[in-house]
Amino acid sequence: RQPTWEDNDAFEDLEERHSWCNAKECLYPGGREEAEEEGPWELLLCCSCAAEGTHRRCSGLRNRIRRWECDSCAGVGTGTRHSTLRVSLG
Repeated sequence: RQPTWEDNDAFEDLEERHSWCNAKECLYPGGREEAEEEGPWELLLCCSCAAEGTHRRCSGLRNRIRRWECDSCAGVGTGTRHSTLRVSLG
């Protein structure tokens, strides 16, 4: 028998991914709710909360940057830009 939480739709919303640009000014010609798989119009989700997103270009993020943190998580006006470069603290 399945646990009761699997019998209802309590976790249905958890499967939905945030899918729009929360930038103050969205620059994408297709609008906030459209994105591309890669490039300047790829939608990155906040690496801390995943509750906000941004198109790379709308937040000035280069293609090599793989992670982004929203202002709410990083602190107002300090949204961080994480790069894919790793430094060994060896």
